[in-house]
Amino acid sequence: MNQSPTRLAPPALQLSVIIGMLEHLSDPWGIKDAQSRHLYMNKAACLYTATPAGFSLEGRLDGEFPAAWAECEDDFIEHDRRALAAQGRVAVIETHYWFGLPELTPCISEKIPLFDNDGKFIGVVWNARRLNTLSPLRYIDKQKPSVLTTEAGSTLFTRSELDTLFLLLQRCTTKEIARAYGLSHRTVEDRVYNLYQKAGVHSLRQFEEYCREAGLDNYIPPRLLEKGIQFI
Repeated sequence: MNQSPTRLAPPALQLSVIIGMLEHLSDPWGIKDAQSRHLYMNKAACLYTATPAGFSLEGRLDGEFPAAWAECEDDFIEHDRRALAAQGRVAVIETHYWFGLPELTPCISEKIPLFDNDGKFIGVVWNARRLNTLSPLRYIDKQKPSVLTTEAGSTLFTRSELDTLFLLLQRCTTKEIARAYGLSHRTVEDRVYNLYQKAGVHSLRQFEEYCREAGLDNYIPPRLLEKGIQFI
């Protein structure tokens, strides 16, 4: 589902308003201009990107950051462009050494295009969240996040069904899953139907509960533990 583009006027004045809104959020949020140059990151975003405290990020391109993820500059710029083309929210799963951690960490990042009152594209707002657990039920039931694993621990589902299961537990729509894996919408719908049939359930909530009981809510496809960007 696309989010409506945000329209601003005048840019300089409104930018300060947006920064004021993002400054104290606990999740990583940032702003880039129409040329994909960084304008702002809140404290959480600086931690997420492992940006050094003394580094001046304003006006810098992704490739100019003194961080390992700078090697993915082309993918990040493509994400900016897709947000503009979609005229709304575009999400990706980006896997790299986020938070300065020594292990690869998959995260979901969204970008939303910004426009002024004349309809001119002036940049993107981005956010990110870590995939430290897959099932929203863990938050609802106040369970501790689990360790992600590439081993399903079950032979009930095929590898392709497990790929679909992962994004389904992230509350991605069938259309988003289809885009992520380059499949038709109908193919994904058939996979979801097969997942429900094998699990003996009839709704997403029931399927989430099944996955939790079966230990599948901490499964992650091996492909997501490789550096790179995957559009969803």
